[in-house]
Amino acid sequence: MKFHFKAIHLSEIALLGYFLNFYFFKNITGHLIPFGSYVFWGLAVLGMLVSAYKEPIKFSIDIKCWIGYFLFSVATIPIAYDKIYAINGLRDFFQRLLVIIIIAYICEKEKSINYAIRLMAITAVACAISSLLMATDFKQKLTMSSGATISTNDIGSIMAYGCFVVLFAFGVGEKSRLHTTILKVAYIIAAIVVISVAGSRKSIIAIIIIFATMFLFCGRYYFKRMTTTQFVGALLVLAIAIYFVCVFLLPNYADTSLFIRTAGRGAERTAQSDEGRIDLYLKAFSVFADNFFFGAGFNNFSILQGLYSHSTYAEPLACSGIIGGFLYLGPYIHMLINQVKLSFSNKLNINEQDRNFQKQMLSFYIAFLFVGVGIPYLYKDIPCIILAMFVAWQNISFEKIKNNSHEIINEVEKNERIADKSFAGNV
Repeated sequence: MKFHFKAIHLSEIALLGYFLNFYFFKNITGHLIPFGSYVFWGLAVLGMLVSAYKEPIKFSIDIKCWIGYFLFSVATIPIAYDKIYAINGLRDFFQRLLVIIIIAYICEKEKSINYAIRLMAITAVACAISSLLMATDFKQKLTMSSGATISTNDIGSIMAYGCFVVLFAFGVGEKSRLHTTILKVAYIIAAIVVISVAGSRKSIIAIIIIFATMFLFCGRYYFKRMTTTQFVGALLVLAIAIYFVCVFLLPNYADTSLFIRTAGRGAERTAQSDEGRIDLYLKAFSVFADNFFFGAGFNNFSILQGLYSHSTYAEPLACSGIIGGFLYLGPYIHMLINQVKLSFSNKLNINEQDRNFQKQMLSFYIAFLFVGVGIPYLYKDIPCIILAMFVAWQNISFEKIKNNSHEIINEVEKNERIADKSFAGNV
């Protein structure tokens, strides 16, 4: 089968380089590829623009809201507490917004979210490998021997997201073979190791949320379709995983940052940190109350308090007020409502297999929203992949449902015409 290189493939490759540059190359070497992020980002934009010349971009309501949020934040720069800080933050936000648009465009153009899933999976696996290879001391920050520094919550969230996407990285809906199942289990174990060493409590909870809700929503479906061979294989893989955890992980668990922070000598300091986070949330809402309509200015909460709020939900309200907060957070609520409808609505014409995957996506989205309590997605790159994936997935799903409805209506009308002709002929 011949492969024809298209402009959109340039965007796909460039975005992979964009994420691996920071989450793999920097972890290993201690520095980014010189000008690499800008080059990869520029090539991704170029590929999309060339492709869009033939097939125009269709902005969903969610992306339109985020574009509106960007324009609103630009318009309110003159009233920001620190205008330069706001401008610098908006430059980075614009770059991330374009990443969301490009990934969503790729997925909708291909009518599949396989690219977004694989991009997140490769990034997560590469990040896990580099973290395990280079990690020397994890305390407040994930410090690599190369000198690179990444937030423990950032690294933990990537591991948590990876635990979901690796399940589908070889093709959505395809049956996993034994070797791919083993690789997936190996990644999940590696992810838990990295999280344990990094000490990110929210990430462990996010993984529990993903698998617990998937079992709750889809457990009956799994057992109904599982063959005897698959059941035996699953038990074998589970037994190997439990053996590995008991022999290699648990004896060393007391030395991990996660144990130290939750039940060890660092528990008191962790409790103080939690109180500090809650205090930041309260201060963010206080700033929001004082600047109700327009906020303190994009990225300016940290200017007022010395730290950002550590919350996806408090940060935009404090920085952009009720108007900007609605524009930024509205899509999060809209996507949650859409995903619930796609998962449970009996009015939508979705077969059992499709609805099962919708429920799995809902599990992932719930965990994603949970992690957002402690990480401000406004200022992060990785959430761009997840947000773009859900924007594209829901657009693809509703378009598929719409087309199926038209096909059913056409089929009914066709049968009615045939019946009318048959009746007329008999008469």
